[in-house]
Amino acid sequence: MSYAHTEVAQIAAISSNRCIGKNNELPWHISADLQHFKSMTTKENDSKIQGIVIMGRKTFESMGSKPLPKRVSFIVTTQMDYAETKGLADSNNAYVVHNLDDALTQAASLAHGAHLDTIWVIGGERVFSDALMYTDRIELTHVNTDIADGDAFYPELPERFKVADESEQMHDEKSDLSFKFTTYTVETDKQ
Repeated sequence: MSYAHTEVAQIAAISSNRCIGKNNELPWHISADLQHFKSMTTKENDSKIQGIVIMGRKTFESMGSKPLPKRVSFIVTTQMDYAETKGLADSNNAYVVHNLDDALTQAASLAHGAHLDTIWVIGGERVFSDALMYTDRIELTHVNTDIADGDAFYPELPERFKVADESEQMHDEKSDLSFKFTTYTVETDKQ
């Protein structure tokens, strides 16, 4: 599907019941998953920009309302004065946009200039859902737990996404949770 010749990928950690958030926080803390997220969304290069992420306002606020290091953040919100109220109006590593199309268009343009081949959609629920139609690849960390009182969920994957790669089951000692990394790609018709 690609957006202007740039791969659009999603990355999330989800529970067995597809939960991705609770009270605007991750429902768990798994160091290996956070390292995985960082390594996937950051590409070492000579450019100041080593990654581009698109997220909703609540996701941005859940990360302390600060852009991720070495990455440019596009924050999607309907709040027209959000850039001013959060002090982002003059930021060169965080841009506030008011719809997903603008985020994807601007991110693709920036990615091209920075020689990055992937734009990362990192949440939350609505941004993931809205971006599925543009998404080429999905990186999910499947966390082996049910979150009964979660309030943000990852959408059901459309049938066109198939498992392309899967890690071994791993175990996080601190949280006592098992998890694995799974890559989904769009299956193209092989004729």
